[in-house]
Amino acid sequence: MVSVRASAVLHSRSGDAALLARLRTLRGRGRVDSVFRGVLNLQLPDGELVSLAARGCENAPRTLIVDIPHWGGSGVRPGEPVEFAPGSLTLPGGHGGIRICLRESGEWNPILPSLDQLTSSELSTAARALRQATYAYGELGGMLGAAPTAAPMETAVCAALDHGRRRLVRAVRSSCGAPYRCDGDAVTGQSSPSGPDPVRRGSEVAPTATDPTPREAAAPGESSSPLDEAVLALLGLGPGLTPAGDDFLVGIAVLSAIGGSRLGPFARALDHILTEHPCRTTLLSTTTLREALAGRVRAPLVDVLRSLTATRGQSDAQAVDTIRSPVRRALAHGHTSGADTLSGLVTGLHLEKELRGSL
Repeated sequence: MVSVRASAVLHSRSGDAALLARLRTLRGRGRVDSVFRGVLNLQLPDGELVSLAARGCENAPRTLIVDIPHWGGSGVRPGEPVEFAPGSLTLPGGHGGIRICLRESGEWNPILPSLDQLTSSELSTAARALRQATYAYGELGGMLGAAPTAAPMETAVCAALDHGRRRLVRAVRSSCGAPYRCDGDAVTGQSSPSGPDPVRRGSEVAPTATDPTPREAAAPGESSSPLDEAVLALLGLGPGLTPAGDDFLVGIAVLSAIGGSRLGPFARALDHILTEHPCRTTLLSTTTLREALAGRVRAPLVDVLRSLTATRGQSDAQAVDTIRSPVRRALAHGHTSGADTLSGLVTGLHLEKELRGSL
């Protein structure tokens, strides 16, 4: 093989501490997975996904922030080789390649707060405030529901997402022994209009929003629980590199990783489904979900969780003021990804509150 030769040197300004520790001893050849103006996604020699984000981007798991304004015009293309050597990596592109030096990189660790100090009533207040702020500052689409002017396909996808959310909430409640409720608290009411089949990543068609049957049957000889089926119904649902259904699951997954969470059955179901259905969604989504299950999410989402703990003893209006700034930062991620993830947090907070009373 011909090695990539570097003619330009860039520096990592900050990065995921766990990733930096690994890259400081890693040697081998990976490849460029995908290229965007703000982010390059790379596969390590073992196929795991990592990202190189331009300066101005937020810290995130498996991500380095590189001292470059953007990747436009860099000449880096998907499928090209990436050379990893201890303390550096070399990309193709430009006139001879680009070397990324890790020596001076700052280290970022996602440290989640505890929600134990919040009473059940305060969890409800935090969830209501988060829902209000998400709808106030987020754009309609995905888990927030279709805009009145949305095309029929988008409307159908949003309806399917809402159906999937309701199904998941029922399954989590049932698996944890909580009484079934349909009070609009953990589930926002949306209609389920008829229309084209919604888009699912990795499949050509999917059942309509009103179809109650599982999206994918269990393999012969395997049993599938209602919770497994509910998770599977959302996984990969929606267009894009991180479908809305996956982003919603990320919000619940990170809550399940906080010490003392009652969402253990959900976490085990999601882990099982990701293992049994590795091609159900994109590599980026699978990686993000795995990290969330380990309590590792983007810096703005960590800040939202911290701000929620600061709402203790506050009224709904005061809580909205407390969380406004971090929520708006989280909403800036992707077109609807931020809102979809926060929607998962809202649902997870309500479930946590309910499950505290069921144990």
